[in-house]
Amino acid sequence: MALASGQVAVHTGKGSLALGLDPGRDKTGFAFVDFDGGLVVSGIFPTADSDAFVADFRPYIIEGSSEELPDDALGHVEFIAIGDGTTSREFSGKVRAWARCEVLEVDERNTTLEARGLYWKIHRPGIFVRLLPEGLRVPSRVLDDLAAWAVALRGLKKYRDIRGNKL
Repeated sequence: MALASGQVAVHTGKGSLALGLDPGRDKTGFAFVDFDGGLVVSGIFPTADSDAFVADFRPYIIEGSSEELPDDALGHVEFIAIGDGTTSREFSGKVRAWARCEVLEVDERNTTLEARGLYWKIHRPGIFVRLLPEGLRVPSRVLDDLAAWAVALRGLKKYRDIRGNKL
């Protein structure tokens, strides 16, 4: 799962992706993840623009490239994992209205902390930053998309548990 910047991979077969969503009041992080837990692409969109996200998520991408995804990426999503935080109930209802796959709610506690660790795996810190304890390192951007990656990883575990680890 440790990825260098720009190194992302995807399986392009039908049903080979998971989508993690970390809804917030103002913005929502998203992450398309392969079934090995690797980040394919991620980004952040204004929560109020969820319809625009469904129509075309590509303008919101922060990590990865839209070239890494199949043309109908949402059609290749086998399940969607949504963090169960403050705004998830209303947002989950919207997702269930357009989703063509299973929707799982997962515990999103501490995903922001996990997102920091994931950020540093993708963006290896410079030598001086590495001297700081990880808890003192401050990423250069908001991490809602990487929190969505953490949500997707929890969703993968839950999805496998439901299906008896047959994936």
